[in-house]
Amino acid sequence: MAEEERPRAVLGVDVGSARTIGVLLAADGRVLARARVDHAPLAPRPDRLEQDPETLWSAFREIVQRLKALVEVRLVGLALTGEPGGLVFLDRAGVPVRPAILGPDRRAEAEAQELAARLPPARLHAIAGRRLGPCLSAAKILWLAANEPEAAQRVTKILSPKGYVLFRLTGETVTDASAASATGLLDLARRQWSETVLEALALDPELLPEVFEGGEVCGRVSVAGAAETGLPVGLPVVAGGSELACAALAAGIKRQGQGLLWLEPGAGFLLPCGRPLVDPEERLESACGAAGGWLLLGTLPQGPSALRWLAETLCPEWAEAARAAGLEPVDAVLGEAGAAERADAPLFFPGLAEEGILGRPAFAELAFHHGRAALARGVLEGIGFALLDRLERARALGCAPESLAASGRVAGSEAWSRLLAAQLGIPLRLLAGGLEPERGAAVLAGIGVGLFRDGVRAAEGIAEAELASIGVEAGLAALERTRYGRWQRLHRVFAAFATS
Repeated sequence: MAEEERPRAVLGVDVGSARTIGVLLAADGRVLARARVDHAPLAPRPDRLEQDPETLWSAFREIVQRLKALVEVRLVGLALTGEPGGLVFLDRAGVPVRPAILGPDRRAEAEAQELAARLPPARLHAIAGRRLGPCLSAAKILWLAANEPEAAQRVTKILSPKGYVLFRLTGETVTDASAASATGLLDLARRQWSETVLEALALDPELLPEVFEGGEVCGRVSVAGAAETGLPVGLPVVAGGSELACAALAAGIKRQGQGLLWLEPGAGFLLPCGRPLVDPEERLESACGAAGGWLLLGTLPQGPSALRWLAETLCPEWAEAARAAGLEPVDAVLGEAGAAERADAPLFFPGLAEEGILGRPAFAELAFHHGRAALARGVLEGIGFALLDRLERARALGCAPESLAASGRVAGSEAWSRLLAAQLGIPLRLLAGGLEPERGAAVLAGIGVGLFRDGVRAAEGIAEAELASIGVEAGLAALERTRYGRWQRLHRVFAAFATS
């Protein structure tokens, strides 16, 4: 096919800790091709998660080659997204001094406490919008200095994993505001690195990359980058964004009154807001949006899936029987939950994450007559109540969504989506494709290079498709309000016990 006959397209790539996903997006929003490369992270200890930066670069190169083999396009730009919180430490020659420390890595417990002594957590939260904990990039930087001083002395630049891929592609050391806001080092209001936080860490600002907005061109493919990837020399590279910020863009979430909800894997919600919002109780966090503005985040603790525990660990023989019948055990449990007695399920608490402390999950009001279906119903309800607890905090701060786009396993379960809509009191728009941060990155690339004529408004018009819309059932909502009152009272008891 002649060059002028090929459709114009942009490339979006999600540089994840365990997989890299790429997508080619046409000017009308159509997905022309998609490719995925898996690469298991390194886990030298239970509290540690690392990755060889070269593995990430190799995966990106493979994604490009796979997409080129699938479809012929006239590529006009690209952008990257990636898991926030990960760090790649480069020496003067641009070579990593050690494996990348990934976002979920929890090794920096002691350093988080040291940071708290240098800068009160409430002050950090007011500036950066983040809750202090061992996963925060700021704490990991202190860990390197304290535990690997020789490597720390060689560091001249600190990048995110997606920033490292961008560096190999362009030679530029840059980041975007949404990814930078996940580090705990960014002044949210100014959308630039915080002098106060850097001073508390004794961190030279020259070690950090330049901050761009997500839809800005931040570099071009270099001669070396082109030689290694096959991409054209000089191809514009747009700054991109964090995974959640890009997933919101892919779902068409841009304006206040909208929101994105995800459940399994993980759980939480994201709400656009007109300014950085500070939660005095620090249960909610704030971040920069990928295409401007700010986001309010309410996330539940990252830990083992309670549904998977119920479906497989607690009932392994039942799980094998489900598989033999051609069913995924978790999906089978969701089906049982839908048939359980609504008012009789035990109350479930998915874990307490106050002040960064990951608590243990717990059941209350458990009786001998409760079977697997009742336990499953309780788990679904407890996750919803935990989200509602955080959503009420958002409403108190003036950020009240009128509708939510729902992604993940909840989108495939009618029983769970109906329950959740009733608990939250908000209609749900069920997304067909799950979270698609790579497509959000491609949208940013299209905005940055002018492929979308009307910019962000056009991007909203190519939001991912929905499966269905779920309204709020009045009777179920009334029942859940009563049960939520009991859940709140017991939650306070558990919280007091966990912190005593």
